[in-house]
Amino acid sequence: MMMNVSNSINRWFETILEEYIDKRTANYPLMSSFNVPITILFTYLFFVLYAGPRLMQNRKPFSLKWILITYNLILSLVNLFFFFKILIESNYCRYLLNVDYHSSNRFEFVNAKNLTYWWIYLWSKYLDMFDTIFFVLRKKQSQITGLHVYHHASVATMGWFYFRLRPFNIISGAFGLINAPIHTIMYAYYGLAAIGPHMQKYLWWKRYITQIQIFQFILLFIYAIYFVTYQNGYPSFYVYDLFFQTTLYLILFTRFYIRSYVKNQPKSVKNE
Repeated sequence: MMMNVSNSINRWFETILEEYIDKRTANYPLMSSFNVPITILFTYLFFVLYAGPRLMQNRKPFSLKWILITYNLILSLVNLFFFFKILIESNYCRYLLNVDYHSSNRFEFVNAKNLTYWWIYLWSKYLDMFDTIFFVLRKKQSQITGLHVYHHASVATMGWFYFRLRPFNIISGAFGLINAPIHTIMYAYYGLAAIGPHMQKYLWWKRYITQIQIFQFILLFIYAIYFVTYQNGYPSFYVYDLFFQTTLYLILFTRFYIRSYVKNQPKSVKNE
């Protein structure tokens, strides 16, 4: 059944969206067929929601200390690199304000060398999925929330989709420019936390990570309004997806913040 669904999506992708696909991207590893992200998506969901928890049910949690430190350090540095890369290649955001789909400026910086960089950035989002897998192996099921799973699954899958269509369209560029520095901070935090309990006194700023994630989606929502107002010639699915994703994430992260840091705050004693 999964293969039938994947094949149907692949046919739709190749026929309906043929005019928008950048043919060069098909030559990159794991980019020739939409079956690839669909298979990864279903495998990820199956493991983190079903197979993984059952596998660990009667086992002791793995420590993974040095794996986690290394993993988070690498992702923090990767995101830091791509923040500056996108900032420079977008001519310090100027290209991101050019919302004319047919403008030649869109491809001035998507040469063969940069295309490889965007492919690496895409697969760093698949590497993010190991965050959930490590939670499973450490038996931290309480941290595998619907928001967490949806975030990793949707960003990686839609990232694959957008790379095949336009390797560095302005929507992907805006997302990367805002998202990369936040992930730099977030993975630095996780890396420090993995060192051990004695680091907790230095990690008082955890709640502020969620705050800047919310701020991220406020910025993206403002950008979405600008995009919809001034865009020229962009396919409708770009518009719908941009608004849907930014609105949904803003709601989900705000709800998560309220539940985690507002409702769970200890009530102050009267006349204290």
